[in-house]
Amino acid sequence: MAAVSSYLDSDDDLPGFFARLGATIAELSHARRAAFWRLGPRGTLTLQPMPYGFAKDSPIFRMRHELGAAGLGEIERVVFEDQLDLVRGTAPALDAIWRKSGLGDVKNSIAAAWIAGERRIGAVVVYDSQNGFTASDLCVLRLAGMATGLVWQYKESEDELGHTAVRLEEAMSARRHLLNNIAAGGDEARRRFASALHDDSLQLLTGAELQLERIRTETNINNIVQLDQLRNTLRKVEDSLRRLLTNVSPEPLQLPSDMREAISERLESMRVRAGIEPHIDIRLSEEVPQAIQAIALKNISEALNNVEKHARATRVTVVAATGDGGLRVEVSDDGTGFVVAESARVPGHIGLVAMRERAQLAGGWCRVQSDPGTGTKVEFWVPRSL
Repeated sequence: MAAVSSYLDSDDDLPGFFARLGATIAELSHARRAAFWRLGPRGTLTLQPMPYGFAKDSPIFRMRHELGAAGLGEIERVVFEDQLDLVRGTAPALDAIWRKSGLGDVKNSIAAAWIAGERRIGAVVVYDSQNGFTASDLCVLRLAGMATGLVWQYKESEDELGHTAVRLEEAMSARRHLLNNIAAGGDEARRRFASALHDDSLQLLTGAELQLERIRTETNINNIVQLDQLRNTLRKVEDSLRRLLTNVSPEPLQLPSDMREAISERLESMRVRAGIEPHIDIRLSEEVPQAIQAIALKNISEALNNVEKHARATRVTVVAATGDGGLRVEVSDDGTGFVVAESARVPGHIGLVAMRERAQLAGGWCRVQSDPGTGTKVEFWVPRSL
């Protein structure tokens, strides 16, 4: 057991482990040679590398044993059905199989199943005891087969865990790449829309206002009232488009060095424009990477846009703190609230979907709590690293 468990704490590769374990099993069972045979998917026993006590040119290295082949049913019965007949220190049926396969110098041999629970991994075999094998030697061999099976299963699980970790890292890398592409694509789409809005619609409105002013100075007094009304309408349209331009313009690439300052500026702008009193509570115990700041500020901005446009609130609170390996943010208001389950069908609430997707793509989560007349709370968490 000590020899088997030592592999868990060693840096040996599998061949080295089996070489050491074979030597230990041979010593404990008073054998001169020992070998592990691995059962393949087609029922063929093949030799594990580095069997103990065999010369490099031994025929054992060329052997293959198919359990279903004619004359080899004895291996199935003796090894896996635990029906080994020990006669004068050996298993005669096994000896005959080894000699027929080319090991003519075998004096005696015994074998036991190499298993992990109900799973058959192969067989462990010892050869050539000077005084013949005993029932105690067979017990040692069976115990070694079970213990080795558990270590083998552990090693396979460890390898699979390593492969899973690699695949997870690849998936995370793909997610980071996707998130960056989505962010870049969204910024580019907003940039194009903002450019078209500024260079086309707003320019046409400015031209229309200038033409209207010229007409106003040239027309008679009776039409001035209607022209003034038309001018006011055009200015309202222009103001509305300029606010839209401000909202859709992508954030600058260089984020503010102080996240609290960025949030405070956004809240102050909302207070001046909409009269909503802000409260801010920022507790950052460690530096937040800029990529995470960008995600958090976009979600905060989206939540505050919803408060300003739809909530009819008088007060809004933003709380942000680092913890649990990431950044947690809460935006709450005392507004009219809404039915969250119906928000996807309510015009103007598409931003809630965007916030959830942005947080989830970063490896985090986003929750929205609200009911009519109770205000709204948007809460999200994103990890420190993408």
